[in-house]
Amino acid sequence: MLEVSNADRIVFPEIAKTKGDVVAYYDRVAARALPHVQERPLSIMRYPKGLAERGFFQKNVPPHYPKSIARFGRARSHEATKKHRDPKNRARDETLYPVLSEPEHLPYLANQGAIELHIPTARVSNIDYPDRFIVDLDPPPGATALVQRAALLVRDALTELGLASVPMATGSKGYHVIAPITPTVEAEQLAMTAYELATWLSAQHSDVLTITYRVAQRGERVFFDWLRNNTQATAIAPYSLRAKPNARVATPLSWQELATTAPDQFGLEDVETLATRADPLLELMKTPGDPQAFARRVSETFAKSGLVLEPFDRFRS
Repeated sequence: MLEVSNADRIVFPEIAKTKGDVVAYYDRVAARALPHVQERPLSIMRYPKGLAERGFFQKNVPPHYPKSIARFGRARSHEATKKHRDPKNRARDETLYPVLSEPEHLPYLANQGAIELHIPTARVSNIDYPDRFIVDLDPPPGATALVQRAALLVRDALTELGLASVPMATGSKGYHVIAPITPTVEAEQLAMTAYELATWLSAQHSDVLTITYRVAQRGERVFFDWLRNNTQATAIAPYSLRAKPNARVATPLSWQELATTAPDQFGLEDVETLATRADPLLELMKTPGDPQAFARRVSETFAKSGLVLEPFDRFRS
């Protein structure tokens, strides 16, 4: 039985939710969340004193974490990996990520001050070969109807190109469109495929979508963020709380739910619903798509369009 430290500490001041509430949330949804986060290098947004104070992004495993939480070492400067190395021997340029495998690990992290859980598109057993393709749709503030339309455009394009997908309310202002895939295409190739798809689809629907990185230059359009498919990129995990004043939750949806479900529809107060409702993403994971055929079709479609990929540097764009 987990003993919660400082259980009465207020974590979400605007709604008077405590650390005990956060731990209880992750304990209740652990069985639902674990299939999405297990065996993935985990990055954590921690708020040890609650949202009233500044939080921080943690990747390295603290020495006191239990041995049942595995460690996964990855070089920061290149893509070579070193699995489950002893933290005493790891190189200084290596990040040692926690890797969860048991439901009890989620409330444990919450007791350590974790609020947000972020995951890459690949698992540690095949870290350079993603098992999901993600489109992150980032709209202007308050443009829910617009980003819902954008999600449907992405869904239809993915379907035409050979991938089935589901939307996920991110608990913030947009949606992710997620397509489970077999891990047979390297991440860097898949990232280039995502860039081609984003460029082509944004050109087809320039009134709705844009790949312009600078927020000030997007206008009233939804940013098609293809960068979530890069090797080192992460995205918010399904069923993760968000570090928002009203404690929203990232929630997989069915396409039928999209039109009536806001990106921040679900929150900590919906824990019983979240723990028992259907999970369309988990269901779709049983029949992953073929990323090789998908990448080939995207490449062929992009070549026929006559478009040209612009060199991209997110630090200069």
